[in-house]
Amino acid sequence: MKYLVLGILGMLCLTHIRCQKGPQYDLAIKQVQLFDSKNKKVIDNQTILINADTIAKIIDGNEAFTAVKIINGDHRLLVPGFVDTHVHLRQMLDVAPGYAIPVVDHTFRKKLAQTLLPYGVTTAIDMGQPESWIPETITWQKNTSPDFPNYYISGGAMISKLSWDKNPSIHHTVVNSPKEGIQKVQDYANQGISNLKLYWKLEIPEMKAIISEAKKHNFVISAHVDNNMVTIPEAIELGVLNFEHFFSTMPSILNINEHWRPMKTRFGLPDGNNIDDFSTSTLFFFKYIKENPELETKLFALFDLLAAEKATISTAIHNFGAAANKTDFFSSFSKFPLRDAVDLPDFSKEQLQELQEAYSIMMDYLKIAHDKGVELRIGTDTDQAGKAMISELVLLYEAGLDIEEILQIATLNGAKAMKIDHLYGSIAVGKQADVVLFDKNPFDDYKNFTSKKTVIKSGKVLSFKKSVVKKLVQFIKEDNLKKGLDWYVSNHGKNDYDTAQAYEFIEISYYALQKEQLQEAKTLFEFTQQQFPDCTYMYNEKALNKIGYEFLKAEKNASAIFVFQFNASLFPDSYNVYDSLGEAYLKNNDKEGALKNYKKPLELNPENTNAKEMLGTIGS
Repeated sequence: MKYLVLGILGMLCLTHIRCQKGPQYDLAIKQVQLFDSKNKKVIDNQTILINADTIAKIIDGNEAFTAVKIINGDHRLLVPGFVDTHVHLRQMLDVAPGYAIPVVDHTFRKKLAQTLLPYGVTTAIDMGQPESWIPETITWQKNTSPDFPNYYISGGAMISKLSWDKNPSIHHTVVNSPKEGIQKVQDYANQGISNLKLYWKLEIPEMKAIISEAKKHNFVISAHVDNNMVTIPEAIELGVLNFEHFFSTMPSILNINEHWRPMKTRFGLPDGNNIDDFSTSTLFFFKYIKENPELETKLFALFDLLAAEKATISTAIHNFGAAANKTDFFSSFSKFPLRDAVDLPDFSKEQLQELQEAYSIMMDYLKIAHDKGVELRIGTDTDQAGKAMISELVLLYEAGLDIEEILQIATLNGAKAMKIDHLYGSIAVGKQADVVLFDKNPFDDYKNFTSKKTVIKSGKVLSFKKSVVKKLVQFIKEDNLKKGLDWYVSNHGKNDYDTAQAYEFIEISYYALQKEQLQEAKTLFEFTQQQFPDCTYMYNEKALNKIGYEFLKAEKNASAIFVFQFNASLFPDSYNVYDSLGEAYLKNNDKEGALKNYKKPLELNPENTNAKEMLGTIGS
């Protein structure tokens, strides 16, 4: 009897201990300062308990728990994973200047992870990609993974068929009529797409039909309205509440065609023809508005309208800050040509100073919009999206926003606008376990936004390898790609460096061509063909031709000939490459070379009138 009683007591004690111990969790992040993105406040000494990819429980930091893996938060700041509501995989993958590859496969998903996750961006919305990519990228959207960002696509950016737009970008979707627009929305819905991007080249009849149909399918609609085709108030009237880019407020209050020349004249700006000129001109427009009270009044009225309608607008401020030399690193809306600073060779010292003033005025207006109740969300729109996300947080603070406001903008605001806040944007039981743990607290010093971070994606603690691409690009900048290739052969896959994919080698080759490291670029192309025999579809005849003509324009005839010859070796059945080669030889005073290459286009295309005319001119 004695032993029976002791046994029962022992079982009761064991049961009591087990009850005290409670369930075992997969991961615990203990004793952190938790940022509550809904209420914009920090709750100290919290422990987050995670099972699989979901937040299972949040408890006081002093409570007991058991977990397979424990991260000691040490009272550091824990925030939800950042949400970027305007990225372009196409920008990240532009392996050639202004040209996109025709298709992607699963290997290209790596670019998203490399670009976004190390900076804490766990969710991103792609605002326009080639439609040929959709079969692959929709599978990424549907099949989330701890190793890749949550990725939402919007198909191609919708535009109307316009007589003056002869060569629409590959990531634009052309609709010829309202009926076609309706059909396209239905096609997207059937493929599982839930976001829609309307671009400024979409006219009101098509826009109206598309919006009406999109609402039937519960699409999240975003619009980049610009260049006075459709204004923000007109788009709001049609039912749009998410707008892209703060700078797009400017063309909604003035007619760019009417004010372009007066603005340029007022500031003595040269007429450039590149993406950097676009960025700087846009900034100067805000200085122009500041000097014209009637325009500023219209701008403030637009802010009031956005706030009253509970509309949202994305930022894209890093690219403008970089143009004005206000950021720690340079990036643009286009990464070609390879450069570390804005390309404004005709700007005077005084104009560069005015450029910084114009940027500050734009940011003052952004702060005013925020204070009036306009809901901001992060949308970086650059190939370096993750790094630019952190830069934008710094820029927002320097514009006068508080840390808690900035963190809400970077997390919950984007998730709410895209109607995914039931999954992301806040740290709460039942939400996805996507969180970022700062080493140093931005509340202590805003520059700590750039500090080291521990990124947990879907409950998995991530680690990151160094980028081979960045290392090889550095060798290009040092004019020593040959040394870089030797380094790659010895180090790839070792010493924390990743292994490059075919598209990354090709991107580096284009960079090298533009930097006139011609033989090295050709060697790298050949190396890529050996390593990835099926990658030739990534080469772009038009992109190589464009580089050749840039050399020809700069009177670098030998370099132009080299590029055109290389292009001909890749595309021997294209009459156009030989036509270009003939032009380069003629400009280099080599009539024999010109005759030889102008004959080739006629063999491939007897109707080539230019070749006939040039042969006649050279012969005479």
